[in-house]
Amino acid sequence: MSDATTRSPREPWDGYAKQSAEERDQLFAQKFQQAKEHGEQDYALALTAAVANYELVLELQPDTQHNEDIAAKAHDRHDDAGSWSPS
Repeated sequence: MSDATTRSPREPWDGYAKQSAEERDQLFAQKFQQAKEHGEQDYALALTAAVANYELVLELQPDTQHNEDIAAKAHDRHDDAGSWSPS
């Protein structure tokens, strides 16, 4: 059985945890915009859910910092991606 103290949330993309809030926000916006431009609704939904869930897990863990602004943007972008019509 694994030790619960070594478990950590899975990052939405490699290096996410090491990025500043500004870097996270900028790359998240770029990834979302690229998905939107290419009509990749499934990827956009998965991306927004991954970011929101990661930030939520950080909020619930002691001694971690989450970014409420990024979590809120993830929620809004998830709603946006859910409304896309197939082209």
